[in-house]
Amino acid sequence: MSRLDYIFAARPMLHLPGWSIFLVALHYHHQLSGDRFSLEDLLVLLGITCMTAGAMYLNQVFDKESDAINQKLGYVSNGIISEQKMMRAFFLISGVGLAIGYLISFVTAAIFIVAFLLSWLYSAPPFRLKDRPFLGLFANGFSIGFLISIAVMPDLNLHNAGLLGWDNPFYFGLVVSATYCLTTIPDISGDTATGKRTIAVASSPRFAALLSTLLYATATYLAYRSGYSVLAVLSGYALCLAIWYLVTPSMKAVLIATKIPILILSGLAAYFYPAYFVFMIVMIWLTHLYYKRRFNLNYPSLR
Repeated sequence: MSRLDYIFAARPMLHLPGWSIFLVALHYHHQLSGDRFSLEDLLVLLGITCMTAGAMYLNQVFDKESDAINQKLGYVSNGIISEQKMMRAFFLISGVGLAIGYLISFVTAAIFIVAFLLSWLYSAPPFRLKDRPFLGLFANGFSIGFLISIAVMPDLNLHNAGLLGWDNPFYFGLVVSATYCLTTIPDISGDTATGKRTIAVASSPRFAALLSTLLYATATYLAYRSGYSVLAVLSGYALCLAIWYLVTPSMKAVLIATKIPILILSGLAAYFYPAYFVFMIVMIWLTHLYYKRRFNLNYPSLR
């Protein structure tokens, strides 16, 4: 179990948005380029996984107080993994991700370096972008939405940039930012108690939801104008859920508004790449089995 702890401390379920964004963006890129899923694409996805895992490790080290107040199963806050071991895991897995990026291309290496720096600036003092309302919003949208979606093209340059479909990176950046706004609402009590200034803390849950609707609406318009009708429907549905929270504010409404769009996006990625569906089912089953046996918790859950 102690070895498995490091795997699940990387929060594999929280990798779903990044994996799904990469695969959906990759599908639309391949429509333009005529390419198919390759070993290089798989290596980029592995590198993204390593960089994301490192960010999850680092976040738990510097968020142990708020994790305890918000009753989150933080591996550091609950004493399951020490701070020193978690930091070693952060540098190790991030180093592996950076090495993969270096082996693939200069562009991929640059993307992973920026992601590494952002993960540090996001969680570690004195910067702690996650505790700054709009800088935290930008860091999430840029790293998870924009950077991951441009990582589908390791050989990006001035001559072939048109094959990327530049509307996609901006679309995903907006959608991730909108979702981030809503995720700050459930954690408002713990974040307030520990001095964090997220969007919801610095303003109000209603303002966070209003900003989310604006970002979702902009993303929907961008996708519709660019001819990505499926993406327009996805963000349009997420927009409706955010409006639902505004009309009937409740914890249930905000949790549904943050989780359902991710499930739909993951379903879209699985439609484009059926092997991803099998992978998700196996991962969810193993995650449920681990949490049930390790902590007697029913996780993952929509509640």
